[in-house]
Amino acid sequence: MKKKLIFSAALLLSLGLAGCGETEKDSKQPVQADAEKSKEEAQKSKILTVGDSAESKDAKFTLKSVSTTDARNQFDETKPNQVIKVEYELENLSDSELPYGMDLTVYDGAGNKMESYALDNSMGAVASGKKVQGVQHFGIKEGGKIEIHYKPVISFDDPAVFEAEVK
Repeated sequence: MKKKLIFSAALLLSLGLAGCGETEKDSKQPVQADAEKSKEEAQKSKILTVGDSAESKDAKFTLKSVSTTDARNQFDETKPNQVIKVEYELENLSDSELPYGMDLTVYDGAGNKMESYALDNSMGAVASGKKVQGVQHFGIKEGGKIEIHYKPVISFDDPAVFEAEVK
């Protein structure tokens, strides 16, 4: 009987103390979550351009340059008005290899999603803590201000959006 009474008292005290601890955590979490949300919103509202970097949990992406090129793939049937060359640096911040080469999406001046253009595009994986200089080509229909969205292939984060002028 005494064992049951002692066990019940210990259980009751444990639950009481655990409940107090959760209340403190809950009161601190919204403040931290609000700070993180406002930081993310400020970063999202910032317009990124050539030379800027975007950092996610696993990678740091820096847009090095965006230029037009006269190079064409003789087997490509899409015949875009212009072909742009996007050069970037990708640093792996994770503990494992990071695939790259399929993490850019480009929208032309009219907001049309553009397809990757088959030239000397970079594709592979970069080791943990290492960097790679990458290149991706896109055929675009209309010049002007384009958007380049960077989102790692294995990420659920929102993409970083860069703007660049194509003449």
